[in-house]
Amino acid sequence: MAIGIMLLGACQDQGKKASEEKIDLTGTTWTDGLYFFNVVKCDSGYNCEGGSTHEGGIMFMLVPTDDGFVTAEGNNGVAKTDSNYATGYCFDGEVGYKFVQKVFNDKNVLIHYNKENKVIGTYLQTTDIIKTMNADEQRYLLSGEYTKEDGSKVVFDATKFEVTGLNADATAIDFIFSYDLPSGSFKLGNEAYNAKRTDEGLILQPIKQSKEDEEVWDEVGKPMVLKRFQGSDDQTGNVSKEILNSSQLGYFTKNERAKIHEALKAKGDKASEIETINMQMLERLIENDNSIED
Repeated sequence: MAIGIMLLGACQDQGKKASEEKIDLTGTTWTDGLYFFNVVKCDSGYNCEGGSTHEGGIMFMLVPTDDGFVTAEGNNGVAKTDSNYATGYCFDGEVGYKFVQKVFNDKNVLIHYNKENKVIGTYLQTTDIIKTMNADEQRYLLSGEYTKEDGSKVVFDATKFEVTGLNADATAIDFIFSYDLPSGSFKLGNEAYNAKRTDEGLILQPIKQSKEDEEVWDEVGKPMVLKRFQGSDDQTGNVSKEILNSSQLGYFTKNERAKIHEALKAKGDKASEIETINMQMLERLIENDNSIED
């Protein structure tokens, strides 16, 4: 891996603002599930650097304000005239956008707002980025109870990297990374699959590592269609329980995202803070969904 680090954040109904329970960001790492940044104290606030597990490129500053932070270009907290000054990429947004640290269910979250005070990003504190990515795939892509076409049962655990009913000889899941990034694929004993979430369940496509390029996995054989048991926890209900980041929400299908957004929007003023934040995050993803369709 070119860059490594990071964990998971979660939540409660009303988050405590930074001014109420402010933590020192020094030495912390934050992720949206794909990109991450490490935080170091500097003269002007906090210097943030990171990228993805494949490459770097993220470098910006968080300058403290009365109610949180604003983003700024720069590095090392020095003046622009200083030879050590360097400009960088302002993570997902423009210079001057606001970050607010909040606490939900004793978990720290950084909420990123644009100038219209709309949420454009949520970043969860982590200690191991690889474990975080694997946990997200297990929970939001795979977890649940399913039936095969022959009626037999398959169960993907929500928190352990395990599945039962899919392979008679193995239950432990080993996630596959392609070019250092999560691929939605996993090994199970001597088998390997690419998983695609559908509105009804999962499609598991058997795959095999390419002889020409070890980063590439070719499709082999017939896909396996798994239908979710009615009432099986598919994690979509967590939008009312915890702050989700863009990667976690991205595992839901387009139809699921649209339905969840409509349900949260219908709550109006009765929506909790968690639901409001997740709703605004969903709006960005839905805009992207629509632009891809166009």
